[in-house]
Amino acid sequence: MSEPLMVVLLLAVLAIPAVFIARSAGRLGRSTRRVERLSIWAEPRGWRVRGEDPTMLGRWQHPPFTAVERDVSDGLEGEHRGRRATSLRLTADGEVFHVLTIELRAVLPVRQVMTAGVPESGGQWFAERAPEGWSMRVERGVLVGWLPGEPLLTLLEDYLDLLTDVAERLESAGR
Repeated sequence: MSEPLMVVLLLAVLAIPAVFIARSAGRLGRSTRRVERLSIWAEPRGWRVRGEDPTMLGRWQHPPFTAVERDVSDGLEGEHRGRRATSLRLTADGEVFHVLTIELRAVLPVRQVMTAGVPESGGQWFAERAPEGWSMRVERGVLVGWLPGEPLLTLLEDYLDLLTDVAERLESAGR
């Protein structure tokens, strides 16, 4: 074998693992930065970062929660306006959703409230306030809301306010 060919092969043998190591380090760095960003938002509010906690999922029997391939990350848990609340990033069959929950104080039947921005019944008020693509469902003691796309910490409190307002409205109508 010629010397230049040996040098090329040696470089290839060294370069391939180096690329994989660099990519892994980059992913770890992004993950660390994401957790730091979540902590900066959560700690002053008394919330806690749950990260990739799969126990935050599996309670709801409706797409996207029933997807075969699903993954939870960026989980947050805390209190909002006196109610237990969560926020998480759900990847379901390759699509990303921002999922939020707010606890209910009344027992309400399972109900789809809104699907992709369209209220299920008598909910023009919901449609006027909800962001584009928003879905909401009452199930297992919470009002769960989700919309396509990455979680936005800058809008998290607005989304939680919306869920809390809807929860209060549903609870008062259920009495």
